[in-house]
Amino acid sequence: MKRALLPLCAAALVACASEDTSSPGAASGRPRPIVSAPAPETPESPDTPEAPDTPETPEAPEGEGITLLTAVDTLGFTRSDAPGIAPGFDLDGRVSDTADATTCRKPDFTSPDGEPGVDNQLATLVPLFETVGIGAVEGLVQDSIEQGGLLIMLELADVHDLENDAQVTARLRLGSGTPLLGTDGLLLSGQTFDVHPASQDVVVENARVVDGVFEGGPLEAVLPIVVFGVEYSLPIHNAHLRARLTYDGGLVDGLLGGEVVIEDILTIASRANNNDQSILPAVRVVLNGRGDLDPDENGLCRRISGTFDFTAVSAYFF
Repeated sequence: MKRALLPLCAAALVACASEDTSSPGAASGRPRPIVSAPAPETPESPDTPEAPDTPETPEAPEGEGITLLTAVDTLGFTRSDAPGIAPGFDLDGRVSDTADATTCRKPDFTSPDGEPGVDNQLATLVPLFETVGIGAVEGLVQDSIEQGGLLIMLELADVHDLENDAQVTARLRLGSGTPLLGTDGLLLSGQTFDVHPASQDVVVENARVVDGVFEGGPLEAVLPIVVFGVEYSLPIHNAHLRARLTYDGGLVDGLLGGEVVIEDILTIASRANNNDQSILPAVRVVLNGRGDLDPDENGLCRRISGTFDFTAVSAYFF
């Protein structure tokens, strides 16, 4: 049952599909930050007043910038390690408490950095996973990454400055291949993969780099998943991404958040339950009454929010 739940839970973990592009994989070398050039000095004349200083103007970036491709090498649940504190994103643009009917009276969290309004209902469910027998999901997801069954690729293109770039092009893609692993058991950086045949074009809106941190979203995606050899599609809504760029083209401190329609998860679980009668009851136990977004006319929230942490290493496409 646990292995049958792997693709199901991985789908809820990963708010991403993938995209095709004609640009090559990661370019080598770190781009120079955009610099400012002073205006030429105005010669002084005894008969005329000194010209005022001319404001410095940033140099226009040359070319289309570089392209960075990364492959996710770790992916897991975020947790609420202290009451009311959890990492994530403000998905609905409001700070909710137990009196807010629009979130089915599920209070928002505050991020570890002190930002209010974080929607991450799944953070409260992690302790229940062991109870219903799906506590090994994270390990199974990690196994799938290391075996090449779940290669999530994030491509950043037209990057001119790794510290601050107000507009970059970002795409989520799926890769294919058997990864090489390091002594730590994780993906080695700098590997080359194929584009997965099921990879779809998903552009990350509002992609940018701020103080060395990539941010982007929202985006809508459809993740193709397979349960007992049958392919399903799970829509992921209002997804957001954030991760810190590393000196070697990877990502650390990554967060991925979004909304999943609970009925979509139950539909997949119901079909998979034909092969394992324990799947649907376990999923129902975890999700029962846990929705916190998109209430219907009866006040029942039809979506659940979640945020997951990840890291990624530099990669290339053939």
